[in-house]
Amino acid sequence: MYKFEIHLHTNNCSACAISDPEEIIDAAVQKGYSGIVVTNHFYHGNTAIDRNLPWKDFMNSYINDYLELKEFGKAAGITVFFGLEEGFAPGREMLIYGLEPQVFVESPEFIMMSAKEKSDFIHENGGLCVCAHPFRDRSYIPDPNTPPNPDLFDGIEGFNLFNQPEENEKAFIFALNNKKFVTSGGDIHRAKDFGGAGIAFDTPVTDYKTFIEKLKSGDFKLLYPDKKLCGE
Repeated sequence: MYKFEIHLHTNNCSACAISDPEEIIDAAVQKGYSGIVVTNHFYHGNTAIDRNLPWKDFMNSYINDYLELKEFGKAAGITVFFGLEEGFAPGREMLIYGLEPQVFVESPEFIMMSAKEKSDFIHENGGLCVCAHPFRDRSYIPDPNTPPNPDLFDGIEGFNLFNQPEENEKAFIFALNNKKFVTSGGDIHRAKDFGGAGIAFDTPVTDYKTFIEKLKSGDFKLLYPDKKLCGE
């Protein structure tokens, strides 16, 4: 089994994260993971990068963290893919998979797009959109029980390590009712939390194209603790 953590933050890019790239890769090795997708908070999220920077400087700062992770990962035998977590409504975020950083470097207009336009942009460039931790009940999220627009997303994060069981169950049922694939993410901000979530493949996945194809086809297993998902 080849395990991937697909919702992960580091302290260089995400203001709420604690651990740095080296600590994250060490944790991945210790927990027996084969790879990660780094999804740091982007422009309309809790980013640690100065939004007043010129666009290319903002993006270079954002990408450098991914490149650092990739370098540590290469030395440790951990595959590292680029993703991001972008806000699309107050307290609501999308996880974006499948695009290389240069796509965003060349598209500063992305941050001004509506949620629908962002979703279309991702799909037009061959990527996937997954709704992050829907139904999360927090003070900063207005109307947490209002479902996301399923038309925006390919998948739904049915298990988030830091959601309550009832929040995850709502997300899982929502995904099934709307025929979306379900993911599991650790929403890692600290290395010590690594290992409680993710997805797993039966065969090695070392290139991003294969990763995306397997997500689309549902050719993966969910990882989550104690089978505490959707009443299991």
